[in-house]
Amino acid sequence: MLSLSGHKLYAPKGIGAIYIKNGIEIEKLIDGGHQERNKRAGTENVPGIVGLGKACEIAKKGLKESMEYLQDLREYYIDLIEKKIPEAVLNGSRKLRVPSNANFSFKGIDAQSLLLKLDAKGICASSGSACSAGDSAPSHVLKAIGLSDEMAKGALRISFGEENTKEDVDYLVESIEEGIRELR
Repeated sequence: MLSLSGHKLYAPKGIGAIYIKNGIEIEKLIDGGHQERNKRAGTENVPGIVGLGKACEIAKKGLKESMEYLQDLREYYIDLIEKKIPEAVLNGSRKLRVPSNANFSFKGIDAQSLLLKLDAKGICASSGSACSAGDSAPSHVLKAIGLSDEMAKGALRISFGEENTKEDVDYLVESIEEGIRELR
């Protein structure tokens, strides 16, 4: 099975898709009608579906260039963090990761407090995975790769988009530096 959120590729928010291999049975989420091959009742979001289809079409055309651009931004960000912030630890492999994403743990920092400082500067970030938003416990994934509770709670996840620039990354890193200085 594979699921995706449309907003991750610039489709309208609230639309998604799921691929289920033939032979895999799932339970209904909502009883009632027989839409979606009897898997879910309710009226289909046709404008959202069309928007997701168009977003996929556009993404496919520029996929290689987009991935290269995002990977360059990510590498620039990683280099700056490693150069400017002591006791920052990159979580996961430097090379085997999504081109647009980087996750760092900062020793002696509660990422929730850092997020508030970044939010005040207009920066959107996360301290955990999207699927555990609102959970204050350390990420089970970060714990599974060997991080202590302290380092897992100090994890900041950043994702870049096609509209981000190196100037945005400079501002982000300056803001993280400032926030960490204040929190330590």
